[in-house]
Amino acid sequence: MVRLDRCKDRFLGFFVYSTVRSATIKSHRVGIAYRLAQFILLIYIIGWELIYKKGYQAFDNVSSSVTTKVKGQGFVPINSSIDKSMDKKDPSYYQKLFKFDTNKTYRLMDTADYVVPPNEYNSIFIMSNFIETTQTQGRCDEEVTKPKAKCLIDEDCLILGDATNSWNGIPTGRCINSSTTPGVNVCEVKAWCPTEHEDSRNEDHLIRNVLNYTIFIKNDVEFKRFNKKQRNILPFITNKYISRCNYHRTVDPYCPVFQVDYIMTIAEPDDEQKYRMLYKGGVIVIEIIWNCDFDFSDKCLPRFEFRRFDAKETKTATGFNFRFANRFRVNGAEYRTLYKAYGLRFIINVSGTAGKFNIVPLMMTIGAGLGLMSISVIVADCVMLHCTKNKTLYQKIKEGEVKKELIAGTTTASTLYNDG
Repeated sequence: MVRLDRCKDRFLGFFVYSTVRSATIKSHRVGIAYRLAQFILLIYIIGWELIYKKGYQAFDNVSSSVTTKVKGQGFVPINSSIDKSMDKKDPSYYQKLFKFDTNKTYRLMDTADYVVPPNEYNSIFIMSNFIETTQTQGRCDEEVTKPKAKCLIDEDCLILGDATNSWNGIPTGRCINSSTTPGVNVCEVKAWCPTEHEDSRNEDHLIRNVLNYTIFIKNDVEFKRFNKKQRNILPFITNKYISRCNYHRTVDPYCPVFQVDYIMTIAEPDDEQKYRMLYKGGVIVIEIIWNCDFDFSDKCLPRFEFRRFDAKETKTATGFNFRFANRFRVNGAEYRTLYKAYGLRFIINVSGTAGKFNIVPLMMTIGAGLGLMSISVIVADCVMLHCTKNKTLYQKIKEGEVKKELIAGTTTASTLYNDG
């Protein structure tokens, strides 16, 4: 019988309805907590969501196209080697390497020579150092630094396993004298000869004047949602102005021509590291940021940021380099000039958003804000039930139940009933 009554109570309890009770609590502590919570929430909703986050606007991400052009003349010494006795530990060592010496003879390199490849998607590579090797196909000695390339007898060049994967050619099985390292024997290979030999101090082909090169950047952007198109070349800019200006954050922030030295000074303030990048190569990111507000103007201006992307010099795989070749024929024989190019790779990232007033996000922000305002009630209840002298009384009032026979009558403050 008892079990039956319990089951009945549980079943009927499922059909109980709870409603919010309204009671006036004359407590300054609870009132202050309630109004303070409301004030903080209002500041958040109005200050952060509506004003700072612009909750009244619809937004669109930028779509862009970038065009670049590099100008400047580079100079490489002819038949001249760097003084190998120079101390690499000298902080100004790399800076001295790129010094222009009027007593030497130089060959000129222009944009077609040092911009490789001539066109890339949102990036550009400027060569600042290189290893040049003119080759033809034949038989020659392998580079001494390759794994298992050194030998004593011909049999050493027969069973090599996977070591030849990094070699310059196919081993012939012969052990011959090295043409670059006297007294050392290496395996002979069938390859493009002579093979590339990289000196640990390869400084004979450093390109001078790289820091004075300029990069012209044309950036066209579109915000499709608002049917707005912008560009970093402003209406007042003329060809004459472009030929004379250089970008500077404070002096000339709207010039689309950027000097390499200025970019590198911001991206890598350390002079020694800056010249190391010219020597071994490096990666620099040019950020073009478009943050537009079309409520106040149909035009907006980009912001430029420069930062170094690659890690500073480490023990292995430092800098940035790659190889390319130019092929030609002499008396019917095929030749190629192989270049191992070191230099600066500029990656151009375009980002940004545009906003414009829209009633939908405004209503959503207001609705979310009204929902957040209920937090002030929770805060006031917590203070009332846990931080006041009459918390037991308040709890009884809050958790009390109304007798069903009083539903049809008039309920006063004295008709509260509590089962507990």
